[in-house]
Amino acid sequence: MKIDNSQIPGPRFMFAIAFFLQSSALLTSFISGVTEQESWMTIVFAIVLSVPLLYLYRTLMVMFPDKNFLEIMDAVYGRILGKILGIGYAWFFITLSALNMHDLGDFAKITVMTETPHLVLAMLCILVAVYAVRHGLRVVTQYGTLFTYIEFGIVAITFILLLNQLDIHHLLPIFNLPAIKYVQSTHLILTIPFGELVVFLMLTPCVKMNPKQATKYWFWGVMMGMLTLLAVNVRDIAILGKTFDMFTLPGLVTLRLVSLGQALSRMEILFAVALIMLLFFKITVLCYVSTITVAQLFNTTAYRHLALIMGLLIIFYGPTLYPDPVAHTLSAWEVIPFIWTIFEFLIPFLTFILAKIRKLPQKRQAAAGSQEV
Repeated sequence: MKIDNSQIPGPRFMFAIAFFLQSSALLTSFISGVTEQESWMTIVFAIVLSVPLLYLYRTLMVMFPDKNFLEIMDAVYGRILGKILGIGYAWFFITLSALNMHDLGDFAKITVMTETPHLVLAMLCILVAVYAVRHGLRVVTQYGTLFTYIEFGIVAITFILLLNQLDIHHLLPIFNLPAIKYVQSTHLILTIPFGELVVFLMLTPCVKMNPKQATKYWFWGVMMGMLTLLAVNVRDIAILGKTFDMFTLPGLVTLRLVSLGQALSRMEILFAVALIMLLFFKITVLCYVSTITVAQLFNTTAYRHLALIMGLLIIFYGPTLYPDPVAHTLSAWEVIPFIWTIFEFLIPFLTFILAKIRKLPQKRQAAAGSQEV
């Protein structure tokens, strides 16, 4: 059952992926406390190790081009077990939305809206997100290309303006920490930014592309996002050096060092607004995915009526997750990566294996005719 009949072209899908990953530039503090100045290296490790996972997601897209991930699970596991797993993914997507909403509120209060209550910020964000969700995926992803280029511009401009403060020696030494630290940090990157791309398996039926195009747009979008994350991390470490792990938001501290005279000494505000747009886009995509997931579980195409309910749930669910930022950070280090591994790695991999055993792609091909997988 197709919930949303809107269609987007492949390039827009590609930039949505890139933008989704770029928004995680705010979350580098999660790994800075683990691997400190060597965090850039664990991002490289995670990029390399993510290739099999990304290929797995791409393969599921191509095997079932007319199905989202919930429909794939129904086909592979049967309706009962598929629905149970679908409920699990509904919780996963809603929790992701709430966590990112909380991050957006915290960041906005620190930077540009210091006196505005967290609830007001969340309500404003959700109202706009719900409006986009009610109008379909085309509106949700409409400005992804523009914002992706804005983020590229921000990274390039800050590199140029801070060129005289960059010290490449701050990236050294390497392999100076216990091995378990590298494993932990790499796992964090694999699960929190990279593994969250599993949400795009819910969008596949709404993208106009053939299998060859799916491979191109998927990997180009992922590569743009990953390289942006790496560039931001390298920039912050090269500027901040040994103090990198001391800051909750090292990226913001780096941007505060940008100064073009007294008139333009607070340029970090402009950059902060752009970063807020990034995180808002991610929340909108997550809110959309959460809404169509719940709509599919209830077997209804009237997802627009659910959008506001999902938005309110996301707003009030977020503050109940953690009592304070310290608990949030500790959970990101010690709990979330292991729970996320189930939804991002284990279930998709098991789904792929069972689909191959049951020869579901071949059955689909026999029924459809001649589509290449």
